[in-house]
Amino acid sequence: MTSPAFYNKYPCKKIRHDGTIVNMINVGFLNQQFLVQKEVINALRRMTGIRVVIITIPDLPSAQQAEKACHALTDNKWSLLFTINDWGIDRFGIIPAYMEKKAGVHVNWCVDDPFFTEIYHNRPSFPKYDRLDFVSNRAYVAQMTSKGFSAFFMPLATDPEIFYPSQTAREYKKDLCFVGNSYRKQLDEFCSGYEDFMDSLVPFMSNLLKHYLTDLTLDIEAQITNKIVSTPLPAGLSQPRAIFIVKHFISYLFRKKFVCGLAESYPGFMVFGDELWLRDLPASQVFPGVVSYYSQLNEIYQTTKINIDINRVVITEGLTQRVFDCLAGCNFIMTSKKAIVSELFETKGKNQEVVVFDNECHCKELIDYFLKNEDERMTIARRGMNRVMSQHTYHHRIREIFKILSMQLGNIQNE
Repeated sequence: MTSPAFYNKYPCKKIRHDGTIVNMINVGFLNQQFLVQKEVINALRRMTGIRVVIITIPDLPSAQQAEKACHALTDNKWSLLFTINDWGIDRFGIIPAYMEKKAGVHVNWCVDDPFFTEIYHNRPSFPKYDRLDFVSNRAYVAQMTSKGFSAFFMPLATDPEIFYPSQTAREYKKDLCFVGNSYRKQLDEFCSGYEDFMDSLVPFMSNLLKHYLTDLTLDIEAQITNKIVSTPLPAGLSQPRAIFIVKHFISYLFRKKFVCGLAESYPGFMVFGDELWLRDLPASQVFPGVVSYYSQLNEIYQTTKINIDINRVVITEGLTQRVFDCLAGCNFIMTSKKAIVSELFETKGKNQEVVVFDNECHCKELIDYFLKNEDERMTIARRGMNRVMSQHTYHHRIREIFKILSMQLGNIQNE
């Protein structure tokens, strides 16, 4: 990973072993104003020694737009390029070629599937020049490393300027709530042209979902991969794309089944998401339309006794944004049981910070218990908030990213 040309070009741009910056680094940020980007930009700006240069560019830019971005980087004397999900990196290889020529360093933080654009938009991976990739789902680290990437696990976090405790007395408006889209629209797009193939897999997917609903630790991807490898595929459908589609379809079915089960058992349960939920739930339990992440979501969490985090199946070794954002406001949240949750939070015992459930039945048992035990519920939420504020903000994550960058570049200042 060490790049002598980088040191020659930026001899004064040093990073201490703890991730702090010596002198000034100009960070070029390819921005589309998608979620998470605002938080990351805010965290970068809070770092001493960083000047953030915002370059507005589409997530899949044209060759002309990519060339323009390269000129903007040069004009602003950039030291490092930062992207989320590789958004803004063109499929023609113009920006990667520029990066390699200039001996530049690229930091990419992937908060979704790192291979999505390669599978769906024919944009190749670019592991050949100096770059570090961080993934919010640890399961992708091994896959990326096998493809030549320098990959590291970096979970999501929260921005305490956006999510924070209420300054007034808490007033609950609902017992239970889930914030998230139905995912139906995306699935229709993924499956378009492959309807017959998906129909042929209905018995397999139904059986796999049945087992997963009773055991949320089941390795769904391994089961799907084994099935696809031994199944004839339609013309034009690659194995990676087939695995992706089936994995996300089961994820959609799981979320739908779980949400509908809670809605049936608890009349006061509310879903904040897209209008397609109305195909599965009564109108009285759906708040259709876009919820403003930056102006409304904090209040939604605060006015709910129990917030439910229903993971997508594809997030096997990561946490959703909901967990961190909800806890940042001192709100109670329950999420599915995964090893990574227990690594980042206390999930049992007298110091419990997050409540986890094994399956839908267990989730309902916990709901019934915590609806009746407000003091215990709020004590757990306060502990969770303290943990998030001390370890899981985007400022913490950016500091850790620069610490790893320093170690990988061999550019540590022993001061």
